Amino acid sequence: MSSSNKKFTIAVEGNIGSGKSSVLAHLANSSLCDIIAEPLDNWTNLKGHNILAMLYEDPKRWGFAFQANAQMTLAKLHAQTTKAPVKVMERSIYSARYCFVENLYRSKILQGVEYEILNDWFQMLISNGSCHLDLILYLRATPETCLQRIQTRNRSEEESISLDYLQTLHECHEEWLINRNSTNLSIPILIVDANQTKERVYNDTHTHVENLVSY
Repeated sequence: MSSSNKKFTIAVEGNIGSGKSSVLAHLANSSLCDIIAEPLDNWTNLKGHNILAMLYEDPKRWGFAFQANAQMTLAKLHAQTTKAPVKVMERSIYSARYCFVENLYRSKILQGVEYEILNDWFQMLISNGSCHLDLILYLRATPETCLQRIQTRNRSEEESISLDYLQTLHECHEEWLINRNSTNLSIPILIVDANQTKERVYNDTHTHVENLVSY
């Protein structure tokens, strides 16, 4: 391990059901990492409102409200300080913008003015450097694999998620992290085959974290 006191921030990205939560739970066992989970508690209980369920039930009505809240809560997590050398985030403000906001807009769920408001806010939030990332780990899984895992974990908010929805999100992730069509983002990206067994995915991600710190 490097003797430097430099801190690193990694975002674990991927489609719904790609295995992000499992990877974070595994990395939580490492003294190198402090884990910052996706703010699901806020999204499922915002002063008594389950806005995640509301989004899935009526995306046209609640899409803008949910994404506005998601950007705010994720920006707070970017700014959160940690003690370990590596801060590992489950998703980031970048995937909220380039995957989920983008998908809602392309699906004509977000109106043009809502899309522009969210994009302007996103640009402001990243402009001061508080949302810096040193690395993105992309857990790349097929939509079919993701759907199978979603059905296995059986979260009530996710009952309405379809293969078509996962396919459109997969395409947004691919454009953002593989083709880099939608952004000039210069953050290094490492791709992990998330169709593998959990053990192999864990080994791959742990190796990437160790290599980052020892570089």
